Amino acid sequence: MKALGVLSIEPYWDGAQFTGSLPGQGRFTTTGSWDEILRESATQRLMTLESVGQSPDRLSIVTVTEQALIYPLVANLPDAPLVVAGGIAAGGAFEVVANPDGGGAGVPLSVWSDLDVDLLNGSTKTCSQQSFAEGNCSNSPYSQTGIQGPDILNNDVNFPDDLLEYIFNVPASQWTLLRNEADEVLSTCTSLGAATSGFIWVEGHCYITANTLVGNNTNPVILIVADGDLTINSGSMITGLVFSFRKPTTTSNYDIYMTGGARVIGGVIANHILGHANGYYHSTYHRDVLTRLQQHSSFQRLARVPGSWRDY
Repeated sequence: MKALGVLSIEPYWDGAQFTGSLPGQGRFTTTGSWDEILRESATQRLMTLESVGQSPDRLSIVTVTEQALIYPLVANLPDAPLVVAGGIAAGGAFEVVANPDGGGAGVPLSVWSDLDVDLLNGSTKTCSQQSFAEGNCSNSPYSQTGIQGPDILNNDVNFPDDLLEYIFNVPASQWTLLRNEADEVLSTCTSLGAATSGFIWVEGHCYITANTLVGNNTNPVILIVADGDLTINSGSMITGLVFSFRKPTTTSNYDIYMTGGARVIGGVIANHILGHANGYYHSTYHRDVLTRLQQHSSFQRLARVPGSWRDY
């Protein structure tokens, strides 16, 4: 059905009627109606498509209906700008700008982990959005080296067992299904830059050169780095969601390095321990950027509803 092709390109198509030609001068007319399916984390759209075809002599008419589900790639947005399965080791340092409502209305959340976040070593600080905007993060921290505030939630027994599944609704054991949804699958990050958009999957190490901008507030990116270190060099910035993903069968350790003011605007996630190799992380929570990852047409996907096809 041509309407499925339209939806794959325009996921927010309103179902307005369009017509087309069939072989032998036949004609068809297609319309759609939709219902919103509200979920706690995201809104999905169920489209009911109807296509009516006519023979060239207009004596035969066939009607076909089918349903399709339009859903966001990001099933759940991260509540904290830095989410880590496995904790942050003594070698790790970070500057994190909190989600002001990550722990509930008016309760800031900077770091969320299932294991310990070590603040005894390295340069570590978290702060509010306002303090960061005023350049006052160091003087008005929520947490800092040696002092852990309530904005860092570690050793959380309610932490998700599978971060990939929690964020993308795809179990880590089936990661290839998610990779197949990527707009680009790369082996390096040399091509990333201002023109980069959509969902990018990188196999292996990702090295972003100095003063490189990837994504923006209007068109953020999803960047998954699988089985590799992520290095973001001086003056560079990624706007969107960064996920450092270690595959279930991988035993090697990987880390994230940000130097000279490099940062991520949105959120950083890792499904493995960080800090074992003295990594540094700067993540600033940005609600609007993360919301766009669920609402932007680039991050909508289409699935046909099994058993919904009818013809009469």
